[in-house]
Amino acid sequence: MKKLLSNRKFLIVAISMLLIAIVTTVLILNKKDGSGVTYKTAQVAKETLIVSVSGTGNVVVDKSENVNPSISGQVYDLSVNYGDQVKKGQTLFKIKNDELDISVNQAYASYLQAKQTVNSNEYKVTQAKNNQTTIEENENSTDEQKADAAQNVVEAEAALELSKIQSTNAYSSYKLKKVDADLRTVTAPIDGTITTLSIKNGDQLGSSGNSSSSNSSSSSSTTSSVPIVIADLNTLKAEVSINEVDATLVKADQKASLTFDAIDDFTLTGKVERMNTIGTENSGVVTYPATITFDSLDERVKPQMSLTAAITLEVKQDVLTIANAAVKTATDGSSYVLVMENDSPVQKTVEIGSSNDTSTEITNGLNEGDTVVTQTLTNSDSNAESKSSSSSNNLNLRGLTGGGTIPGGGIQGGPPSN
Repeated sequence: MKKLLSNRKFLIVAISMLLIAIVTTVLILNKKDGSGVTYKTAQVAKETLIVSVSGTGNVVVDKSENVNPSISGQVYDLSVNYGDQVKKGQTLFKIKNDELDISVNQAYASYLQAKQTVNSNEYKVTQAKNNQTTIEENENSTDEQKADAAQNVVEAEAALELSKIQSTNAYSSYKLKKVDADLRTVTAPIDGTITTLSIKNGDQLGSSGNSSSSNSSSSSSTTSSVPIVIADLNTLKAEVSINEVDATLVKADQKASLTFDAIDDFTLTGKVERMNTIGTENSGVVTYPATITFDSLDERVKPQMSLTAAITLEVKQDVLTIANAAVKTATDGSSYVLVMENDSPVQKTVEIGSSNDTSTEITNGLNEGDTVVTQTLTNSDSNAESKSSSSSNNLNLRGLTGGGTIPGGGIQGGPPSN
């Protein structure tokens, strides 16, 4: 019990000394004149001033391809899984469609028939020309016979030209049918990663129907969604929305720093690739999308991750700065600050330059080390702060002065029992 009382007295003394130190520090840091007004101050200092704008958005894939065959049929020999790395030209799956073989055979037969017709018409043209020559050389031939012979040649040549066109069309149709048949072997259009896989062996692909469906009496299903999406994860970029007020300040090649909601204490750098000139409105707020490229990639960064980007507009090194709260605006539009001289504030006109969320550049009117007022407190303000601090301290000291308990079951309040 004596040890408990000793620990309790030690804690009370330690906390009392801490409170005295805090009050002393406040009195030293804050200047107070005879009118009962307290001034919070800060010193003019040289620093690197970084001006930036921020926006929120997501990680996007710049290069991706949908694998969506234009032919119908049943999926078989599916050889990839979600997340697999694939190479361009690699076989992904095949489509069973015997009707395409029939179409190819029919188209080829039509082509052969058209080609045979061309050969036949070429022979007819030769015959017509030979006949015309014979008639022309015969002295007994009449003009009517000669005219008929010439007309036969014209008609034969016309039929030949038409059959050649038909043969060309038949061959083109055959090639198209063959291309469709070859599409039954589906290959990867680019190098990348399988980021969507919505099919399985036995599924029915087809352009007819606009919804996904399945039938319990069959092991296959019909789908109209994109079967496979391949994304090149080496082309990840950030797309962020910039407020219309800041959008005019953002330009290509400006540096940016990016943080991610899902990854603590992690930052990537990049630069602005482009700033879109067409904005979008949402609940009366207009924003413009900016695309940012990463200087380097990290395997923890995934598509669609939420992020915040700080885009650097300007960097000024070794410039005089003060806290934004210290800068005031006069009625004539000029800027001024209150400088502490002999423990009293003196108004001084200043010229300001760039600024960010916390600091403002001073280009004229102040020197490094000057003390400026950042906030003026009246007695009522000071009393309110004092009461708030006292209330907070009382809450923290409950259990040391009786009637309370230190969290964790330590020292009980009130006099000890024997």
